Parts: sequence; C-alpha cells; structure tokens
Amino acid sequence: MAMLQKKHQMKLFNLLVILLLCIIANIAWAESVVVKRDRIFIADGGLIAKDLHTNAPLQCTAPPLLDPVGNDVTDLLDTATDVVIKHDYAIVTVHPEDSEGNPFVDTVTVDIANCFEVKTVTVDECISTVNIRQGLLVIPCVDVNGSYVTVHMDRRGKSDNWKVKFLGDNRYITQYKHRHYNDDYDYDDDDDD
Repeated sequence: MAMLQKKHQMKLFNLLVILLLCIIANIAWAESVVVKRDRIFIADGGLIAKDLHTNAPLQCTAPPLLDPVGNDVTDLLDTATDVVIKHDYAIVTVHPEDSEGNPFVDTVTVDIANCFEVKTVTVDECISTVNIRQGLLVIPCVDVNGSYVTVHMDRRGKSDNWKVKFLGDNRYITQYKHRHYNDDYDYDDDDDD
C-alpha cells in the first residue's frame, strides 16, 4: 500500500511540475510591452501604440479597436495585461469576470494592420545605371547588413575594375529591411507579412 501511495504522490508531483512549466512558458510568451516593426505596443487596461523612434502615441490604436471581422472590441480591453503581435494582429490577454463575478483569463484579437507602414519599392528605384564615358556606376539598392543603401562606383582608368566612391541611404527605401535580416519577421508559417 505504501508503494502505491508513493507512486501516486510521484505522479501528482510530476503533474504539478508540468503545470508549473506550462504556466512559466505562457508568461514568457506574452509581455505587457512588445516592440514590433518600429512600433511599441503596450497592454495596460487597454492597448496603445507608440513610435519607437519618437515615443509619440500613434492614432492607429485609438478607439474603435476592431477584431479581424470588424467588431469593435475596445470595451473588452479594460483588463488588458499582456500582448503578443502576430503579423497584423495583437493578441491581448484580458481578465473579464464570468456571470458569478469570478475572473478568468481570455484573449482578444485586435487588427493593427493600420499601425504598420506598407512600403512599396518600384523597379525604377532599384535599376542600376552606368556611364562608361564618365566612369560612373550607380547601384541604388545594395543590401548592407540588412539595410538597403545606394552605392556609387568610379571606374579605375580604362580597366574593368571599380572602386566605391559613395555609400549612403537610398532615399526611396530608407529604413527598409530585408526579411532575411529582420529578427521581427515570423518564419513559422507561409503567410506573407
């Protein structure tokens, strides 16, 4: 009988450890402040967004806040504590009360697509040009450590060798990041961001 009781206690202990690890893992996934694509999202009795560079509040989280199908969920965020960003959605942890007044944990999904600037770079903005007579090669879209810059190169004499004359921001694609280098990009599915 003592052996059976000891096995039961061990199973209960293992179950508690697994439950504790699951709770810790869930806490690690959601934060009250999240930075995504140069935006700061804060879940604290609501959802607000700020510009990472200026810290200025953004109007994209001004009421009404809509779920993916267009329903106003602003009032559901009064108890918001944590947020996770997935593509163009904020999944916000809330703590409403059931009909008996007991709090429980739930989530509200908010469409935040309008918080992110969509940049389109046309082909014309990235076409390289060369003037052999002047010995100038302009390459407008060069990936340097994840940021795109413009490179101007001078021809060395009459050879086929070129040297960099200028390296600087491309005004058409400033702050554009290639997905390969973007740590904020979600690689776990096939959806385009």
